[in-house]
Amino acid sequence: MFKKATLAAMLAIVTLTGSVQAATLTFDLSYEFSGATPPAGAAPWLRAHFDDGGTPGSVMMTLSTPNLTGVEFVSKWCFNLDPVMDPTALLFLGPAKTGSFTNPAITTGVDFYKADGDGKYDILFSFDVSDGSPTRFGVGDSAKYLVLGAGLTASSFDYLSAPAGGHGPFEVAAHVQGIGPTGANSGWITVPEPTTMGLLGLGGLGLLRRRRN
Repeated sequence: MFKKATLAAMLAIVTLTGSVQAATLTFDLSYEFSGATPPAGAAPWLRAHFDDGGTPGSVMMTLSTPNLTGVEFVSKWCFNLDPVMDPTALLFLGPAKTGSFTNPAITTGVDFYKADGDGKYDILFSFDVSDGSPTRFGVGDSAKYLVLGAGLTASSFDYLSAPAGGHGPFEVAAHVQGIGPTGANSGWITVPEPTTMGLLGLGGLGLLRRRRN
């Protein structure tokens, strides 16, 4: 009886973990980590949403600015990728966008970018920073990309930056400029914990997912 019960329990665990697959992942950026100036509005100031539709290989990625105010805008936004994947192999199609901002430059590379001198990230979106320009990624703007990659799911973006500095590691980081009465201040923001939805077996997933050291 003991052996049969043990075997049944093991099979149940294997079945559960084998079926775990992310549907959506949301990062609400609500924490200024560099010791500079946070955006003036209510947090979260930025949001990154990933939806894989339940099928590996493609993810809809939506970047938005739900609570930026005044002349605040994003200059840089960086993400991590599952370390078993090659970020340079990702294909970004789009964006479908709300707003008049210039499409950002997208740069990829394993641990190639540092946010405020801290952490190493794999994907960097660099937005326009021209003075007083409507081409900045600011209040009310959003950009939606279809990201293609072998085996890619929403959870592929739920990894920590590689250690490299006094802050973090974090799953995501962004630089917001144009903060304050004169728009002269800026700050680096992140989210202490990601909001993950549509996941089965969260406890098992937390134990099984490999993070960067």
